[in-house]
Amino acid sequence: MDEIIIRDFNESDITQVVNITEESFTIPWSVKSFLEESIRYKSLFKVAQFEKEIIGYIVVRVILDEAEILSLAVKSSFRKRGIASALLRDIIFNLKKTFVKTCYLEVRKSNIGAINLYKRFGFKECGIRKNYYIVPQEDAILMKLDL
Repeated sequence: MDEIIIRDFNESDITQVVNITEESFTIPWSVKSFLEESIRYKSLFKVAQFEKEIIGYIVVRVILDEAEILSLAVKSSFRKRGIASALLRDIIFNLKKTFVKTCYLEVRKSNIGAINLYKRFGFKECGIRKNYYIVPQEDAILMKLDL
Protein backbone atom coordinates (compact mmCIF):
# COMPACT_ATOMS: atom_id res chain seq x y z
CA MET A 1 0.00 0.00 0.00
CA ASP A 2 1.25 3.47 -0.82
CA GLU A 3 1.92 5.93 1.92
CA ILE A 4 -0.84 6.91 4.32
CA ILE A 5 -0.69 10.54 5.43
CA ILE A 6 -1.93 11.51 8.89
CA ARG A 7 -2.81 15.19 8.94
CA ASP A 8 -5.08 17.73 10.59
CA PHE A 9 -8.72 17.70 9.52
CA ASN A 10 -9.90 20.53 7.31
CA GLU A 11 -13.45 21.43 6.38
CA SER A 12 -13.16 20.04 2.87
CA ASP A 13 -12.80 16.55 4.46
CA ILE A 14 -16.23 16.68 6.12
CA THR A 15 -18.25 14.69 3.58
CA GLN A 16 -15.80 11.80 3.58
CA VAL A 17 -15.50 11.83 7.38
CA VAL A 18 -19.30 11.74 7.76
CA ASN A 19 -19.50 8.83 5.29
CA ILE A 20 -17.01 6.89 7.44
CA THR A 21 -18.89 7.60 10.68
CA GLU A 22 -22.21 6.62 9.06
CA GLU A 23 -20.86 3.24 7.97
CA SER A 24 -19.13 2.68 11.33
CA PHE A 25 -21.64 3.60 14.04
CA THR A 26 -25.32 2.99 14.74
CA ILE A 27 -25.64 6.58 15.97
CA PRO A 28 -23.11 8.53 13.89
CA TRP A 29 -21.89 12.02 14.58
CA SER A 30 -23.49 14.82 12.58
CA VAL A 31 -21.74 17.28 10.28
CA LYS A 32 -22.41 19.93 12.94
CA SER A 33 -20.77 17.83 15.69
CA PHE A 34 -17.61 17.30 13.64
CA LEU A 35 -17.36 20.93 12.60
CA GLU A 36 -17.91 22.18 16.16
CA GLU A 37 -15.22 19.85 17.46
CA SER A 38 -12.83 20.90 14.70
CA ILE A 39 -12.80 24.49 15.94
CA ARG A 40 -12.86 23.72 19.67
CA TYR A 41 -9.83 24.99 21.52
CA LYS A 42 -7.55 22.11 22.52
CA SER A 43 -9.31 19.48 20.40
CA LEU A 44 -7.24 17.30 18.09
CA PHE A 45 -8.92 16.11 14.89
CA LYS A 46 -6.78 14.09 12.52
CA VAL A 47 -7.55 12.25 9.30
CA ALA A 48 -5.77 9.42 7.51
CA GLN A 49 -5.45 10.12 3.82
CA PHE A 50 -4.57 7.63 1.07
CA GLU A 51 -4.00 9.36 -2.26
CA LYS A 52 -6.90 11.88 -2.28
CA GLU A 53 -9.27 9.78 -0.16
CA ILE A 54 -9.96 10.16 3.57
CA ILE A 55 -9.89 6.62 4.94
CA GLY A 56 -10.04 7.22 8.68
CA TYR A 57 -10.22 9.84 11.41
CA ILE A 58 -9.74 10.39 15.13
CA VAL A 59 -11.20 13.11 17.34
CA VAL A 60 -9.70 13.86 20.76
CA ARG A 61 -10.76 16.48 23.27
CA VAL A 62 -8.26 17.84 25.80
CA ILE A 63 -9.46 19.32 29.07
CA LEU A 64 -6.79 20.44 31.53
CA ASP A 65 -4.38 17.50 31.89
CA GLU A 66 -6.72 14.83 30.48
CA ALA A 67 -7.65 13.79 26.97
CA GLU A 68 -10.55 11.71 25.73
CA ILE A 69 -10.76 9.93 22.41
CA LEU A 70 -14.28 10.85 21.32
CA SER A 71 -14.39 9.05 18.00
CA LEU A 72 -12.11 6.85 15.91
CA ALA A 73 -13.17 5.11 12.72
CA VAL A 74 -11.70 3.68 9.54
CA LYS A 75 -13.46 3.22 6.21
CA SER A 76 -14.64 -0.40 6.02
CA SER A 77 -12.65 -1.19 2.86
CA PHE A 78 -9.42 -0.10 4.60
CA ARG A 79 -9.83 -1.86 7.95
CA LYS A 80 -7.24 -4.32 9.27
CA ARG A 81 -4.44 -2.43 7.50
CA GLY A 82 -2.99 -0.47 10.41
CA ILE A 83 -4.89 2.78 9.78
CA ALA A 84 -6.39 2.99 13.29
CA SER A 85 -2.94 2.19 14.73
CA ALA A 86 -1.37 4.99 12.69
CA LEU A 87 -4.01 7.46 13.90
CA LEU A 88 -3.58 6.37 17.54
CA ARG A 89 0.21 6.49 17.28
CA ASP A 90 0.06 10.06 15.95
CA ILE A 91 -2.35 11.24 18.66
CA ILE A 92 -0.39 9.63 21.49
CA PHE A 93 2.85 11.12 20.14
CA ASN A 94 1.24 14.58 20.06
CA LEU A 95 -0.32 14.23 23.51
CA LYS A 96 3.03 13.22 25.02
CA LYS A 97 4.46 16.57 23.88
CA THR A 98 1.86 18.40 26.02
CA PHE A 99 0.91 18.57 29.69
CA VAL A 100 -1.71 15.82 29.24
CA LYS A 101 -1.16 13.03 31.76
CA THR A 102 -4.01 10.63 30.99
CA CYS A 103 -6.06 9.67 27.94
CA TYR A 104 -9.49 8.01 28.28
CA LEU A 105 -11.96 6.38 25.92
CA GLU A 106 -15.13 4.31 25.93
CA VAL A 107 -15.57 1.25 23.72
CA ARG A 108 -18.42 -1.19 23.23
CA LYS A 109 -17.97 -4.27 25.40
CA SER A 110 -18.48 -6.45 22.31
CA ASN A 111 -15.88 -4.61 20.19
CA ILE A 112 -13.06 -7.04 20.92
CA GLY A 113 -10.96 -5.88 17.96
CA ALA A 114 -10.93 -2.28 19.19
CA ILE A 115 -10.33 -3.33 22.81
CA ASN A 116 -7.31 -5.38 21.72
CA LEU A 117 -6.01 -2.49 19.61
CA TYR A 118 -6.21 -0.12 22.57
CA LYS A 119 -4.52 -2.66 24.85
CA ARG A 120 -1.62 -2.94 22.37
CA PHE A 121 -1.11 0.81 22.86
CA GLY A 122 -1.08 0.42 26.65
CA PHE A 123 -4.67 1.32 27.50
CA LYS A 124 -6.03 -0.47 30.56
CA GLU A 125 -9.63 -1.24 31.44
CA CYS A 126 -10.63 0.96 34.37
CA GLY A 127 -14.41 0.78 34.56
CA ILE A 128 -17.77 -0.05 33.01
CA ARG A 129 -20.46 2.38 31.94
CA LYS A 130 -23.70 0.45 32.18
CA ASN A 131 -25.99 0.78 29.14
CA TYR A 132 -23.80 3.55 27.71
CA TYR A 133 -24.68 2.66 24.13
CA ILE A 134 -28.33 2.68 23.17
CA VAL A 135 -28.59 1.20 19.64
CA PRO A 136 -28.15 -1.63 20.40
CA GLN A 137 -28.09 -1.25 24.14
CA GLU A 138 -24.74 -2.28 25.54
CA ASP A 139 -22.23 -1.48 28.26
CA ALA A 140 -19.10 0.51 27.50
CA ILE A 141 -15.69 -0.39 28.82
CA LEU A 142 -13.85 2.69 30.07
CA MET A 143 -10.15 2.53 29.23
CA LYS A 144 -7.27 4.73 30.29
CA LEU A 145 -3.71 5.33 29.18
CA ASP A 146 -1.17 7.02 31.46
CA LEU A 147 1.11 9.12 29.26
